[in-house]
Amino acid sequence: MGISEDQVKTLVEQMSVPLAVIAADVKARLVWDLNFPVAVIDARHDPPLFTQSSVGSLGNILRVSTKIDHPLIRELFSIYPDRGAEAAVDEMLNGQNGDEFAIVFQEYQDEKKAGTLMWGADDLSSFVVKSRTCFEDDELAIAAVFPAEIGEEGHALATFGIPWRYFDV
Repeated sequence: MGISEDQVKTLVEQMSVPLAVIAADVKARLVWDLNFPVAVIDARHDPPLFTQSSVGSLGNILRVSTKIDHPLIRELFSIYPDRGAEAAVDEMLNGQNGDEFAIVFQEYQDEKKAGTLMWGADDLSSFVVKSRTCFEDDELAIAAVFPAEIGEEGHALATFGIPWRYFDV
């Protein structure tokens, strides 16, 4: 599922007041570090849930999966859209790396039972780098969780930067 520009624009407009507070903090920063403020918005709720975090503490806000970045899990996700969830899992279990996949998939399922997974370590690392780029570009870094499309499972995560000037700070 792809997040549309209109969805992002609507969410930013809806959350403009709390985002402006963080944008003012970002504008006042002289250096980027792991205490750099970022916004996290959970748009699966109505109204969306808003959290301010430091970039170094994001793992406490959005859970990080240790298995979602495994190549076999990524392969599974890549074939979901064409085959459906059950058929994709069956294909992976009966494939060349079926035994390894069974172990990794069970570990992934155990993680899911502990709570909703939001992103992998690679995604988190990329967002940390993005937040630094946002700082250099006079932007506020935002991570937003959107609901899945009707008929789909899970959620979609979008990360982006909005110029702090947008908020008149």
